[in-house]
Amino acid sequence: MTRLLRAEVRKLWTVWSTFVLFVILVVIDLGFGFAIAFAPGGRRGGTAGIVPHGSSQWFVNVFSVLDNARLLALVLGVLIITGEYRHKTVTPTFLAEPRRGRVVMAKLGTAFGGGVALGVLTMLMGLVLGFVLVAVKVHSCLTSLSRAGVQQGLSQTMCRAQHGLYFVATTHEMWHEWSRIAPGVILGTGLFAIYGLGLGALLKNQVVAIVVGLGFTLVVETIIGAIWPSIGQYLPGQAATALEDAGRTTFGETTRLLPWWGGAVMLVVYGVALSVVGTLTTLRSDVT
Repeated sequence: MTRLLRAEVRKLWTVWSTFVLFVILVVIDLGFGFAIAFAPGGRRGGTAGIVPHGSSQWFVNVFSVLDNARLLALVLGVLIITGEYRHKTVTPTFLAEPRRGRVVMAKLGTAFGGGVALGVLTMLMGLVLGFVLVAVKVHSCLTSLSRAGVQQGLSQTMCRAQHGLYFVATTHEMWHEWSRIAPGVILGTGLFAIYGLGLGALLKNQVVAIVVGLGFTLVVETIIGAIWPSIGQYLPGQAATALEDAGRTTFGETTRLLPWWGGAVMLVVYGVALSVVGTLTTLRSDVT
């Protein structure tokens, strides 16, 4: 089993699509992160998701872009198993190890490791983003006369003179929010890769599995969660969110979520169940 797992890891790190996903992750994290950070007001004021620049909740909203890692982890999980069918390398794989269940188990371990690597990278990008925002001394002033909006162009002295609240992006606030969500993001991306591999094992077609996985997560789950929140909390996307800080991804709105361990259990159940069903049905069929 160890040699089989080692072979699967070698496959993952020798295909170009893996590195493309990592590059896309870096671009999304930095690009969208800075876009959220400075929208719409700029360095000296404005809001990021209706909260003042430099505040704790502002960092929460800026780091919300790190959720994209789970979607790329899903794609990575799908590619690990469907890529073999697309490029016709599955035949020598099954000849080397005819017990297809063992192959899927090795791929599950590889998918989890790859997903964790994506999670670690996205959190490192989030840390870079946070330090840059602190370095440029982002701040804003929210006065007591206008609690609903942010007054731009006021100095710290003037803001305090008007009995307002002066927010400055500090390393302490940034690190507090980053460290609170980092473990959940890393674990969530790893488990979401397992979920993606389960979809790939069941559907076997690469394009169909990716479309179904992303479509269900981005569209269907959103609709179900809005109409039936008691059901939505058990779906994969909400289960992954439960591993993180709830307020970070909802911009202050209350969302019904499972406890963090419940979200982890649900993602494991989804990934393993789909993989088992796929192994017993789709993967047992003839390759050619």
